[in-house]
Amino acid sequence: MIESYEQVARGIITIGGHVLVAQGIGDSFSHLPGGHVEAGEEPANALLRELREELGRDVSEVKYLGQLENTFDKGGTTIYETNHLFSAKLYPPLQNEALPQSKEAHLRFRWVPIQDLEAERLMPPAIIPYVASVGGV
Repeated sequence: MIESYEQVARGIITIGGHVLVAQGIGDSFSHLPGGHVEAGEEPANALLRELREELGRDVSEVKYLGQLENTFDKGGTTIYETNHLFSAKLYPPLQNEALPQSKEAHLRFRWVPIQDLEAERLMPPAIIPYVASVGGV
């Protein structure tokens, strides 16, 4: 039985065959940057807001790629989520694959080779083909 429903907006940010991933401190998995869509908020606006909050960065280009449904268990609660997926470019552009620093203490960011995302435990795993299509892999 589904006990909670969430909408999230996720950004696929790539440079040179690598994708930017976020990981919560202490988590055993990674996710794309972004976060929850608030009530009455459009997913694209949520992504812009979340990237400002998490990275302190603006976005110069956002392209909607589609949505992905996912169900998972979180501490004994069944969560159903809709992931709204976007390709995004940070502004100003990143230079030489510079690693953005998290503005939120509970997150860290890393560049991961797109071909290593399965081993990275990117969640949900069904996002990986979207990342590969944006990253040219």
